[in-house]
Amino acid sequence: MQACDRDQQCGAGMCCAVSLWIRSLRMCTPMGNLGDECHPLSHRVPFSGRRMHHTCPCLPGLACLRTAPSRFRCLPDFRKEDVFF
Repeated sequence: MQACDRDQQCGAGMCCAVSLWIRSLRMCTPMGNLGDECHPLSHRVPFSGRRMHHTCPCLPGLACLRTAPSRFRCLPDFRKEDVFF
């Protein structure tokens, strides 16, 4: 893991998120994969400001959806699928 201040300092598929252990530290963190926990208010990547959450947004094609009260996971984003009848 690499310390960072902004998303632009991290590689592809990563964002600069707040450390779980030291809130004043930000680390390059992988974006949410299928089934990963997420925060519904995470900004898209790249975000020019300072993130306030320890999780990155979900990878493209996934959405941060509620699975239980106060629990969110990266799941397929069917709202962006083309549906044919």
